[in-house]
Amino acid sequence: MTNTADLPRPLGFPNCRLCAYKGNGTPALCAKCAARTLKPLAEHHCAVCGQNLVTPTSNCWNSICGWEPGVRYFTRVDAVALYATPLEQTIKEYKYGQKPGSIGWGTIFGRLIVGWLNAHAAEVADIDLIFGNPTAPGRAPLQHIEAIMKAAHAEDSLGRWPIADPESPVLIKQYETKKSAGGGVRWGEKIEAAREHAAALKLRQSVEGKRVLLVDDVFTTGSQFHTVSKFLMETGKAKEVRGLVLARVPG
Repeated sequence: MTNTADLPRPLGFPNCRLCAYKGNGTPALCAKCAARTLKPLAEHHCAVCGQNLVTPTSNCWNSICGWEPGVRYFTRVDAVALYATPLEQTIKEYKYGQKPGSIGWGTIFGRLIVGWLNAHAAEVADIDLIFGNPTAPGRAPLQHIEAIMKAAHAEDSLGRWPIADPESPVLIKQYETKKSAGGGVRWGEKIEAAREHAAALKLRQSVEGKRVLLVDDVFTTGSQFHTVSKFLMETGKAKEVRGLVLARVPG
């Protein structure tokens, strides 16, 4: 369904729960609506991690961006928007179940992922497989990344994108590991937690020789993208790993 003069206007992100298009919206409709309130990446931003830059030639403060691609393992990570109000709050509500009914955000976020892919088709035309950075079984209130990817797979109704079938996952996490999110966490702690996360992963499908797009909710330093990409490149023999996240935390 599209928005026409005969239909109600979308209420605007993050009023999605009350919007007429909550259940029957499309990636195009929801992405266009959300773009009115989401904070976009800066005009000048890092080509690797999306971080804001003062000028086009400024160096990114994120140390991982200075690593050679063969050391960093992932090529780049794109973001739908910055991790700022109102997206920041809705991700927290969804990820941690902060409000009744917050699980419903998975559908909206799945539409935003597909909407971004449709809007940047030329940039991801060579991607062979798209799947999420997995969460542990039994995670409460839900396996949030898996729910987003299930929604994205369903919203890509024409099968335009190689989004992995959620019933046959490419990558799983076998057990829970230490968290690294939150303020005040040092780089050493983040990279150690990221290594533990990667050690808990298991491939269920081959990624050998494929260019893969790894989807996650939030990008901060890239430590976890680095370790998961290393696993996919070394263990899975992937050809290339890129990333796509809902939100990029500004430095």
